[in-house]
Amino acid sequence: MGHQKRLSAPKHYPIQRKENTYVSSIKGSRSKEDAVPAVLVLRDILEYAETEKEAKKIVKQGDLLRNGEVIRDIQEGIGVLDTVEIPETEEAYRVVRDGKYLKFVPVEEAKKFAVKIVDKRAEGDEYVYSLHSGENYRTGDEFNTNNTLVLNGETVEDEIELESGANVLVIGGQHAGDVAELKEINERGMEGKTGLVENGEEFETPLENLVAVGDLNVGENE
Repeated sequence: MGHQKRLSAPKHYPIQRKENTYVSSIKGSRSKEDAVPAVLVLRDILEYAETEKEAKKIVKQGDLLRNGEVIRDIQEGIGVLDTVEIPETEEAYRVVRDGKYLKFVPVEEAKKFAVKIVDKRAEGDEYVYSLHSGENYRTGDEFNTNNTLVLNGETVEDEIELESGANVLVIGGQHAGDVAELKEINERGMEGKTGLVENGEEFETPLENLVAVGDLNVGENE
């Protein structure tokens, strides 16, 4: 099992760094820059386990779900916009950015989660969508790149468009964690598309840093 010293853990891990203990590296599709391993979620963040051994037991019993599916490995990543559920306590959380850290926001609908479409391709009568989570979603329904899909299991409940006037979550850059209004989308030539957003102040950021969230609970800054 891959481990790294706590002091050298990625900066977005919301953990205490003075203890000379180890944290697990990440397995699976989630980006190492935008996710934390399940063992950290259970032990250090939500504090359902005191040790890695206890975290393993919880996972082995199937008592940790990500987006409605059971996690089977304590190194599996849990990342931005994932919904993590602890059936035993009937608690669920959505993962969002809070500055350079990740934050777990309590939610009521444990099976509902959101994904941003980053690319798509047609294969026969179906479309294959590449998602920000690193996973693919295959369906006969057509959706637009950059939009957000709200899923309940395999069922799409809503498509939230990334367009002017949209409520967006900033997931990258110095404003990561802000919830703002997208004022307009600009084409910056070689730099690609950017979004001008407003949340008390106006700022511009690459479009890849923005996720349309509609009325989803993403822990808007107080």
